[in-house]
Amino acid sequence: MDWTKHKEGNIPTKHPGELRILSIDGGGMKGILPAVYLKRIEEQLGKPIYQFFDMICGTSTGGIIALGLAKGIRAGNISDIYIKKGEKIFPKNLLTNPLLSAKYSNKQLLELLKDVLGEKRLEDALTMLCIPSIEHHKAEPKVFKTPHHKDYILDGCRFMWEVALATSAAPLFFPAAEIGEAECKIDGGLWANNPILVAIAEAKKLGFGLEQVKILSLGTGDSIYQVSNAVAKKSGLKSWGTNLVDLTFQVQSKSATYTASYLLGENLCRISPTFGRKISLDSTEKEDIDFMVIEANQLYEKTFIKEGVRDKFFC
Repeated sequence: MDWTKHKEGNIPTKHPGELRILSIDGGGMKGILPAVYLKRIEEQLGKPIYQFFDMICGTSTGGIIALGLAKGIRAGNISDIYIKKGEKIFPKNLLTNPLLSAKYSNKQLLELLKDVLGEKRLEDALTMLCIPSIEHHKAEPKVFKTPHHKDYILDGCRFMWEVALATSAAPLFFPAAEIGEAECKIDGGLWANNPILVAIAEAKKLGFGLEQVKILSLGTGDSIYQVSNAVAKKSGLKSWGTNLVDLTFQVQSKSATYTASYLLGENLCRISPTFGRKISLDSTEKEDIDFMVIEANQLYEKTFIKEGVRDKFFC
């Protein structure tokens, strides 16, 4: 994409006076939900998802999906990667000690990201991107962005696989992402697992009013929170385990949705199911995968036509 007009402040949106944004939550293997949902849309309309949006924002697994879509990879291919290769990223029967190190190595994830995203850089994206992460050594939020504004001069040369690794380095599950010299990045889900507010802030930065912003926000599903209060009362790492990550991600996601709904009103469309049972973000059980595929297909059938998602974002 030629970013010249963007840098001059003349954003060439797909609909005059309107900025359409796709926002995708984090959630590990639960990325199957938005990937399958978007696959169904592509099958229906016969065009890649990036052609319908001016910007895609994604965090963690949502960031990986966003980068793939902006490279031009079909959502169906992305969903197949989750379904067929998830067990390589989250292998079973591990011998690691979670008190001493991350549950998983990121070696297999890194190899997969390099294989899928190749040598493409952020500046090669086919649409604007915002991908949240964290600068660990500063304890500061970081958003990787395509060079769609005159102020953005550093991130464009980043390899997409670097950004994907940086946004998905979930504490307790994966080690921090070491990219570049002396850089240490961790999962953006700790502050923006649902990146709706990042998307809104970026729209304002680009000069759009709230009434001009339309966001399709795809979640990765919330489980009914069933962790005993005794866990929170003990509050030790051994007591919390990975429940602490689940709690952080879920609370942040809901908070962002509530705030965004006040700001955008009907211009926000949030799609995310609530599960009757817990599905861990690292689950590769066939039963869970099949369940998520069914949920995604049911969401598509319920919302794309019947609840007007097509008319709002794909016409």
